[in-house]
Amino acid sequence: MRTTFAPCVLFALLLQIGTNAVPAQNVPATRPAGPVKGGEAAAIEQKLLGAWKGPACAGDYTFNADGTFECENFTPGGNTLTGTWSIRWDALPPTLVLTCKTSDFRKRDPTRSEYDYLGKARELKLVELSGDAFVYRYPNDKFEWRNSRPKDE
Repeated sequence: MRTTFAPCVLFALLLQIGTNAVPAQNVPATRPAGPVKGGEAAAIEQKLLGAWKGPACAGDYTFNADGTFECENFTPGGNTLTGTWSIRWDALPPTLVLTCKTSDFRKRDPTRSEYDYLGKARELKLVELSGDAFVYRYPNDKFEWRNSRPKDE
């Protein structure tokens, strides 16, 4: 049973992230393992760059080529977060690491608690990343957060 289970799990993981699958190995952030080579890794990460419209209260993200991000319309309070991002390729699916450097939680409402991840890394599993979709899930969670490119208005 064990010999059948491992290939099935690997196959399921490969299906989740599509044709840009990368085998799990210990490698530094933003450096993919296996068959994906320098230019290909950059091409995959290029797909994340730009603006993404998220679901209500989950935030609208903008990822910049310099490794910074901004998240607006986060939480019911419409908060804004900024920080740095990287992709870690040591597991499938890859992990998007967001480190929040600034938050307007306390500025907008001094009675409110500060954002839990201010100054800390938040890890999101990249379930799908294409030109039109950016889908992630928190570790140990089955719910997926779907983001799309904003529609021109």
